[in-house]
Amino acid sequence: MALCFLALFTASLLLPENVCMEIIGGKEAKPHSRPYMALINTKGCMCGGTLIDSSWVLTAAHCTINASTTIILGLHFLRNQGQSVQKFKALQWFTHDYDNKTEDNDVQLVKLSGKAKLNKAVKPLKLPTTSSDVKAGTICESAGWGITRNDVSIASDKLMEVSLPVISREKCAAMWYPRVITENMMCTLYANGGKDTCRGDSGGPLICQGKFRGVVSFGPDRCGDPQRPAVYAFLTKDHINWIKRQIKKKLSLF
Repeated sequence: MALCFLALFTASLLLPENVCMEIIGGKEAKPHSRPYMALINTKGCMCGGTLIDSSWVLTAAHCTINASTTIILGLHFLRNQGQSVQKFKALQWFTHDYDNKTEDNDVQLVKLSGKAKLNKAVKPLKLPTTSSDVKAGTICESAGWGITRNDVSIASDKLMEVSLPVISREKCAAMWYPRVITENMMCTLYANGGKDTCRGDSGGPLICQGKFRGVVSFGPDRCGDPQRPAVYAFLTKDHINWIKRQIKKKLSLF
Protein backbone atom coordinates (compact mmCIF):
# COMPACT_ATOMS: atom_id res chain seq x y z
CA MET A 1 0.00 0.00 0.00
CA ALA A 2 2.93 2.32 -0.53
CA LEU A 3 2.25 5.00 -3.12
CA CYS A 4 4.67 6.45 -5.66
CA PHE A 5 4.45 9.83 -7.41
CA LEU A 6 6.58 11.59 -9.97
CA ALA A 7 5.87 14.86 -8.19
CA LEU A 8 4.70 14.12 -4.66
CA PHE A 9 4.13 17.65 -3.41
CA THR A 10 2.59 19.07 -6.60
CA ALA A 11 0.40 16.14 -7.63
CA SER A 12 -2.61 17.53 -5.77
CA LEU A 13 -2.67 20.42 -8.25
CA LEU A 14 -3.97 17.93 -10.82
CA LEU A 15 -7.23 17.34 -8.97
CA PRO A 16 -10.45 18.52 -10.62
CA GLU A 17 -12.08 21.51 -8.98
CA ASN A 18 -14.96 21.23 -6.49
CA VAL A 19 -14.25 17.60 -5.58
CA CYS A 20 -14.76 16.65 -1.93
CA MET A 21 -11.65 14.67 -1.04
CA GLU A 22 -11.60 12.36 1.95
CA ILE A 23 -9.42 9.38 3.02
CA ILE A 24 -11.88 6.81 1.63
CA GLY A 25 -14.77 7.95 3.77
CA GLY A 26 -12.78 9.81 6.42
CA LYS A 27 -12.24 13.47 7.19
CA GLU A 28 -9.47 16.05 7.49
CA ALA A 29 -7.60 15.79 10.78
CA LYS A 30 -7.37 18.92 12.91
CA PRO A 31 -3.92 20.37 12.13
CA HIS A 32 -1.27 18.90 14.47
CA SER A 33 -3.83 16.92 16.47
CA ARG A 34 -1.73 13.86 15.61
CA PRO A 35 1.78 15.21 16.30
CA TYR A 36 3.33 11.73 16.05
CA MET A 37 2.55 11.40 12.33
CA ALA A 38 5.49 11.13 9.94
CA LEU A 39 5.54 11.30 6.15
CA ILE A 40 8.18 9.08 4.54
CA ASN A 41 9.23 9.93 0.99
CA THR A 42 11.72 7.81 -0.97
CA LYS A 43 12.17 9.22 -4.48
CA GLY A 44 8.45 9.85 -4.82
CA CYS A 45 7.31 6.66 -3.05
CA MET A 46 5.25 7.65 -0.03
CA CYS A 47 4.44 5.93 3.25
CA GLY A 48 3.30 7.03 6.66
CA GLY A 49 5.07 6.45 9.94
CA THR A 50 4.82 7.06 13.68
CA LEU A 51 7.32 8.98 15.78
CA ILE A 52 7.90 6.79 18.86
CA ASP A 53 10.99 8.56 20.22
CA SER A 54 12.72 11.83 19.38
CA SER A 55 15.11 9.91 17.09
CA TRP A 56 13.00 6.96 15.90
CA VAL A 57 10.05 6.35 13.58
CA LEU A 58 8.10 3.10 13.21
CA THR A 59 6.71 2.24 9.77
CA ALA A 60 5.88 -0.81 7.63
CA ALA A 61 8.67 -3.15 6.54
CA HIS A 62 7.39 -3.13 2.94
CA CYS A 63 7.98 0.64 2.70
CA THR A 64 11.20 1.43 0.85
CA ILE A 65 13.82 3.13 3.03
CA ASN A 66 17.29 4.06 1.80
CA ALA A 67 19.86 6.84 2.02
CA SER A 68 17.71 9.11 -0.16
CA THR A 69 14.65 8.80 2.11
CA THR A 70 13.26 11.99 3.66
CA ILE A 71 11.19 11.79 6.85
CA ILE A 72 8.97 14.78 7.57
CA LEU A 73 7.50 15.57 10.98
CA GLY A 74 5.08 18.33 12.03
CA LEU A 75 3.33 18.21 8.66
CA HIS A 76 -0.32 18.84 7.82
CA PHE A 77 -0.45 20.23 4.27
CA LEU A 78 1.83 18.71 1.65
CA ARG A 79 2.21 21.92 -0.34
CA ASN A 80 2.07 24.73 2.22
CA GLN A 81 4.15 22.96 4.82
CA GLY A 82 4.57 25.78 7.32
CA GLN A 83 7.16 26.51 9.99
CA SER A 84 6.28 23.49 12.15
CA VAL A 85 7.87 21.06 9.69
CA GLN A 86 11.09 19.20 10.58
CA LYS A 87 12.92 17.15 7.95
CA PHE A 88 15.39 14.31 8.43
CA LYS A 89 17.17 11.63 6.46
CA ALA A 90 17.08 7.95 7.36
CA LEU A 91 20.31 7.15 9.17
CA GLN A 92 19.62 3.47 9.84
CA TRP A 93 16.67 1.13 9.33
CA PHE A 94 15.80 -2.33 10.65
CA THR A 95 13.13 -4.96 10.05
CA HIS A 96 12.25 -7.88 12.30
CA ASP A 97 11.65 -11.29 10.70
CA TYR A 98 9.71 -9.71 7.84
CA ASP A 99 8.31 -12.13 5.25
CA ASN A 100 7.77 -10.23 2.00
CA LYS A 101 5.62 -13.02 0.55
CA THR A 102 3.04 -13.13 3.33
CA GLU A 103 3.81 -9.64 4.74
CA ASP A 104 4.04 -11.16 8.20
CA ASN A 105 5.87 -8.98 10.76
CA ASP A 106 5.43 -5.91 8.55
CA VAL A 107 7.24 -3.49 10.87
CA GLN A 108 10.34 -1.38 10.31
CA LEU A 109 12.25 0.85 12.69
CA VAL A 110 13.96 3.93 11.24
CA LYS A 111 16.57 6.02 13.03
CA LEU A 112 16.45 9.68 12.10
CA SER A 113 19.55 11.60 11.05
CA GLY A 114 18.97 13.99 13.95
CA LYS A 115 16.90 14.46 17.07
CA ALA A 116 13.43 15.92 16.60
CA LYS A 117 12.60 19.07 18.52
CA LEU A 118 9.49 18.14 20.49
CA ASN A 119 6.65 20.65 20.64
CA LYS A 120 2.89 20.89 19.99
CA ALA A 121 3.32 19.82 16.36
CA VAL A 122 5.90 17.07 16.94
CA LYS A 123 5.44 14.60 19.78
CA PRO A 124 6.05 10.83 20.07
CA LEU A 125 3.30 8.26 20.45
CA LYS A 126 3.99 5.76 23.23
CA LEU A 127 4.36 2.09 22.41
CA PRO A 128 1.56 -0.05 23.84
CA THR A 129 1.98 -1.52 27.31
CA THR A 130 -0.25 -4.48 26.43
CA SER A 131 -0.11 -7.06 23.68
CA SER A 132 -3.56 -8.54 24.27
CA ASP A 133 -5.80 -8.78 21.22
CA VAL A 134 -8.10 -5.87 20.43
CA LYS A 135 -11.70 -7.04 20.73
CA ALA A 136 -13.85 -7.28 17.62
CA GLY A 137 -16.11 -4.25 17.36
CA THR A 138 -13.58 -1.87 18.91
CA ILE A 139 -13.47 1.39 16.98
CA CYS A 140 -9.92 2.32 16.00
CA GLU A 141 -8.43 5.26 14.12
CA SER A 142 -5.83 5.66 11.42
CA ALA A 143 -4.48 8.63 9.49
CA GLY A 144 -2.32 9.44 6.49
CA TRP A 145 -1.75 11.35 3.29
CA GLY A 146 -2.67 8.44 1.03
CA ILE A 147 -5.06 8.52 -1.92
CA THR A 148 -8.64 9.50 -1.17
CA ARG A 149 -10.32 8.03 -4.25
CA ASN A 150 -9.83 4.71 -6.00
CA ASP A 151 -9.87 6.27 -9.47
CA VAL A 152 -6.89 8.61 -8.99
CA SER A 153 -3.34 7.88 -7.79
CA ILE A 154 -2.82 11.24 -6.12
CA ALA A 155 -1.88 11.95 -2.52
CA SER A 156 -4.14 13.95 -0.27
CA ASP A 157 -2.80 17.49 0.21
CA LYS A 158 -3.76 17.35 3.90
CA LEU A 159 -3.62 14.79 6.66
CA MET A 160 -6.81 12.73 6.72
CA GLU A 161 -8.17 10.41 9.41
CA VAL A 162 -10.72 7.62 9.50
CA SER A 163 -12.43 5.51 12.19
CA LEU A 164 -12.81 1.79 11.53
CA PRO A 165 -14.15 -1.18 13.53
CA VAL A 166 -11.92 -4.15 14.31
CA ILE A 167 -13.05 -7.60 13.14
CA SER A 168 -11.88 -10.92 14.52
CA ARG A 169 -8.77 -12.52 13.08
CA GLU A 170 -10.86 -15.58 12.20
CA LYS A 171 -13.36 -13.58 10.17
CA CYS A 172 -10.54 -11.68 8.48
CA ALA A 173 -8.76 -14.94 7.58
CA ALA A 174 -11.95 -16.35 6.05
CA MET A 175 -12.45 -13.21 3.93
CA TRP A 176 -8.81 -13.22 2.74
CA TYR A 177 -8.55 -16.99 2.10
CA PRO A 178 -6.33 -18.45 0.65
CA ARG A 179 -4.04 -15.62 1.76
CA VAL A 180 -2.85 -16.30 5.32
CA ILE A 181 -3.71 -13.94 8.18
CA THR A 182 -1.24 -14.63 10.99
CA GLU A 183 -1.27 -13.99 14.73
CA ASN A 184 0.97 -10.98 13.99
CA MET A 185 -1.84 -9.26 12.07
CA MET A 186 -5.12 -7.56 12.95
CA CYS A 187 -7.92 -6.33 10.70
CA THR A 188 -10.57 -3.65 10.35
CA LEU A 189 -13.63 -3.59 8.11
CA TYR A 190 -16.42 -1.07 7.65
CA ALA A 191 -19.34 -3.42 6.89
CA ASN A 192 -21.00 -1.18 4.30
CA GLY A 193 -17.72 -0.41 2.55
CA GLY A 194 -16.48 3.04 1.59
CA LYS A 195 -14.25 3.64 4.64
CA ASP A 196 -10.65 2.50 4.64
CA THR A 197 -6.98 3.31 4.64
CA CYS A 198 -5.51 3.25 1.14
CA ARG A 199 -2.35 3.44 -0.98
CA GLY A 200 0.13 5.83 0.58
CA ASP A 201 -1.16 5.23 4.12
CA SER A 202 1.11 2.19 4.63
CA GLY A 203 3.25 2.40 7.75
CA GLY A 204 0.88 4.74 9.56
CA PRO A 205 -0.53 3.90 13.00
CA LEU A 206 -3.71 2.14 14.02
CA ILE A 207 -4.83 3.60 17.35
CA CYS A 208 -7.45 1.82 19.45
CA GLN A 209 -8.90 3.44 22.57
CA GLY A 210 -6.00 5.87 22.61
CA LYS A 211 -3.35 3.13 22.36
CA PHE A 212 -0.94 2.43 19.50
CA ARG A 213 -1.85 -1.13 18.45
CA GLY A 214 -0.96 -1.62 14.79
CA VAL A 215 0.82 -0.48 11.63
CA VAL A 216 -0.99 -0.14 8.27
CA SER A 217 0.16 -3.09 6.16
CA PHE A 218 -2.05 -4.12 3.22
CA GLY A 219 -5.58 -4.13 1.91
CA PRO A 220 -7.77 -4.78 -1.13
CA ASP A 221 -6.95 -3.50 -4.60
CA ARG A 222 -10.04 -1.30 -4.37
CA CYS A 223 -9.91 0.45 -1.01
CA GLY A 224 -13.13 0.33 0.97
CA ASP A 225 -14.22 -3.01 -0.49
CA PRO A 226 -16.68 -4.51 2.06
CA GLN A 227 -15.51 -8.02 1.10
CA ARG A 228 -11.82 -7.41 1.91
CA PRO A 229 -10.67 -6.10 5.31
CA ALA A 230 -7.71 -3.78 5.80
CA VAL A 231 -4.80 -5.60 7.46
CA TYR A 232 -2.31 -4.18 9.97
CA ALA A 233 0.86 -5.47 11.59
CA PHE A 234 -0.31 -6.13 15.15
CA LEU A 235 2.18 -4.83 17.72
CA THR A 236 2.83 -8.02 19.66
CA LYS A 237 4.91 -8.40 22.80
CA ASP A 238 7.73 -9.71 20.60
CA HIS A 239 7.58 -6.62 18.37
CA ILE A 240 7.48 -4.23 21.31
CA ASN A 241 10.44 -5.88 23.03
CA TRP A 242 12.41 -5.93 19.76
CA ILE A 243 11.80 -2.20 19.22
CA LYS A 244 12.92 -1.38 22.76
CA ARG A 245 16.05 -3.53 22.40
CA GLN A 246 17.01 -1.87 19.11
CA ILE A 247 16.66 1.62 20.57
CA LYS A 248 18.58 0.70 23.73
CA LYS A 249 21.32 -1.00 21.70
CA LYS A 250 21.86 2.04 19.48
CA LEU A 251 21.84 4.42 22.46
CA SER A 252 24.58 2.36 24.12
CA LEU A 253 26.86 2.96 21.13
CA PHE A 254 27.04 6.70 21.76
